[in-house]
Amino acid sequence: MIQPKKKETSKHLLLLSMFIIFFLYFGIFNRYHVQHLEQDQLFLYNLDYVKDFFSLPGGILNYIGSFLTQFFIFSWAGAFIITLNAFVVFVFSDYIYRKHDLKNTTIAFVPVWLLAILQSNELFTFSQSIGFLLLISFFSLYITINKSVLRYIFYFAGWPILYLLIGGYSVPAVLLCSLHELLFRKQKNRSIIFILFIITGALIPYVSAHFIYFIPDNKIFTYPVPFELHSYSLYALILLLVWYPFLLLLIYFLNKISSTKNRIPAWHLASSLVSALIFALMSFTVYNYAFSKKAEIMLGIDYYVQQAEWEKVLKLSDQYPGNNRLVIYYTNLALYETGRMSNKMFSYPQIGVNGLRLKWEQNSSLQFGGEVFYYLSYTNEAYRWAFEAMVAKGINPRSLKRLIVTSITNGDYPVAKKYLNFLNQTLFYRKWAQHYGTYLSDPDLAKNDPEISQNRSLLIHSDFFSNDNHMNLHNLLINHPENKMAYEYFMASMLLEKNLEEFARNIQRIKDFGYTKIPVHFEEALLFYNSYENKNLVPEGYSFRPETIRRFKEYATIYAKYRNNPYVAAKELNKRHGKSYWYYLQFINNK
Repeated sequence: MIQPKKKETSKHLLLLSMFIIFFLYFGIFNRYHVQHLEQDQLFLYNLDYVKDFFSLPGGILNYIGSFLTQFFIFSWAGAFIITLNAFVVFVFSDYIYRKHDLKNTTIAFVPVWLLAILQSNELFTFSQSIGFLLLISFFSLYITINKSVLRYIFYFAGWPILYLLIGGYSVPAVLLCSLHELLFRKQKNRSIIFILFIITGALIPYVSAHFIYFIPDNKIFTYPVPFELHSYSLYALILLLVWYPFLLLLIYFLNKISSTKNRIPAWHLASSLVSALIFALMSFTVYNYAFSKKAEIMLGIDYYVQQAEWEKVLKLSDQYPGNNRLVIYYTNLALYETGRMSNKMFSYPQIGVNGLRLKWEQNSSLQFGGEVFYYLSYTNEAYRWAFEAMVAKGINPRSLKRLIVTSITNGDYPVAKKYLNFLNQTLFYRKWAQHYGTYLSDPDLAKNDPEISQNRSLLIHSDFFSNDNHMNLHNLLINHPENKMAYEYFMASMLLEKNLEEFARNIQRIKDFGYTKIPVHFEEALLFYNSYENKNLVPEGYSFRPETIRRFKEYATIYAKYRNNPYVAAKELNKRHGKSYWYYLQFINNK
């Protein structure tokens, strides 16, 4: 009696440890990814919102997924929900295997491993995991029914409903139920039942797509399964969908040869080490091939930009390996907000003026790209990016917040009220909406809001065309010469474009913005410009720091020494002056 207890204890401890690792993986390593999933959608508590989900197959899984995803606003809650879903999948998998005479916990964990890979991809929403869970729940219930007639009634009545509820995720259930009848049941009419099951599985989606939903032909049997995933995520998705049918076929053919128990051993104490090694291999695969450190850092940076926690933005930026336009864009914004842009910008990677803003593209960049316009007090442009982001990605709290604040800034209270109504129907944004709602009932209160007050003071009063892939900094300065951020971004753009002539023409304006000293990068640019043009341009009332002059002389000496060998010159100068504007000017290709 002792040995079975040890066996069960060993199995349960190993499984417990794996699910704890699963939970910590999403709670720690993917915390920003989890929170980003919540920011990409918005769950509303009203009847019209429910109706919208049933305009296409898979409505119930999207509704349930959206309801649960709202709690991802707390990363640990999101990690727990994802882990709980994975645990239920494991329980159903183990049940399905046992019903087909396969008792092996390690194999039952395979779908959990595949879900970990998929859920690591930000394009794979939690709704998709719910779809898979409902798929195996249906099949588990189906194989529970022993009486053949009741099983057939359950399938022919239940599967069409399942298709309406979860769409393409119901299609594997057709194959599973058909194989179960054909290979593991002894009824004489099982071949006919197999054919009828397949016909039902093909006919219902086809008829629904042409007469109810009007789905494109290439998505009749797949919507809303996200086959647009790439690389390991796509392979994991395909394997997850074919795993159970494959295993049923494998069990059947192994039974033809000999007992399944002799081919695929059940769990026993001696196999614990092997199972532990397999689980370790699964964990290694997820961390090294599914988890993206770069993506997590980017999402973390984006999260802290939304919270205006600029020091944390820079801290994460320091950890990012390599160059990325979004990271550079956010880093430059954080440098300005912390007062370091003109002194520390070239301590970070730069890719030319493209690092100051994002391109106007119909993808997620719309959600990120409007941030700089908001802080520039380019209010209408910030509104436009937020609105287009909501059109492209659907209703989401981030876009709504920006639309509300910019509408209040412009005094467009009816529009602000329309968007506030959405957030008033949510669980976690109602308090925020109520706060800004007070500005509509008493507009004078908005004067106490520092962001709204500042942006109102810099509202544009003359018309000009917005350039989708430029920032209209010159026009902003014409409207408000006192807009310090517009000036500093304009000067930064001149440095990044290596346009020292235009930079020099505007350097005198630093006295209008309260600079007590010439910023370090401005000094570096002016020293180079004066040396190259043989001039002595210094803003009136300012002087160069002796330390900057010393560094420039040292830079010039090293450059002169290796000027005939640019590669060696770049290597030597990078050691001491790689974070200077001079190095960027001469050695960084901003194209």
